[in-house]
Amino acid sequence: MLLVDADPVGGSAILAGYFGGTVPHPGTLVELWSAHRQSALETAVREMPLRLSETASLIPGPAGATQAGGLTDLWPALAVQVRGLSQLGVDVLIDLGRLGHTHLAAPLVRGCDQVLLVLRSDLPSVAAASAADLPDEIPVRLVVVGPGRPYSSSSVASVVKHPVAFELPWAPEEAEVLSHGKPEPKRGRGLTRGLRQAAEQLHATALRELTHV
Repeated sequence: MLLVDADPVGGSAILAGYFGGTVPHPGTLVELWSAHRQSALETAVREMPLRLSETASLIPGPAGATQAGGLTDLWPALAVQVRGLSQLGVDVLIDLGRLGHTHLAAPLVRGCDQVLLVLRSDLPSVAAASAADLPDEIPVRLVVVGPGRPYSSSSVASVVKHPVAFELPWAPEEAEVLSHGKPEPKRGRGLTRGLRQAAEQLHATALRELTHV
């Protein structure tokens, strides 16, 4: 799997959060942009990602909105490259950041097989999602974090007008292990189980869609 951090806000939850800034990396999307300008994007996408494990690599995102604003001409070319990786059997997961950001990498959205909108079940989250301008050409599904706080997933889906792909439990202490590198809590593995099940479901869905192409 290749993880692409395309969140224009910056501040990697993986490098700065989970790894606490202790892991050096060979480059970010800014370096990919530079490689693209030199007609070397394909090589950079293959060689630059930071190896996280035997099966997962990461391309870190820009430092912030200022850098993200200069990456406009990278997105269409990168969409072609990640599509090629997908056809070779590499699962590519892209974090596009929050809805409505000025520097959202829209060409990457249009190149996705699946678009997941992650939101809480509270009124501010549901209201923002229901007012969002989401792509019509790609089916969007919801990931509801903390269903029943206070609205059920079915209620959220009826308002946002998109089906629910899966739910994740409300588990802030577990979440901080991944986002801030905190020690694992003594109790509770619900989020870990939920994420594993979600990954298996996403992979199975991608295989089914690939088979139908």
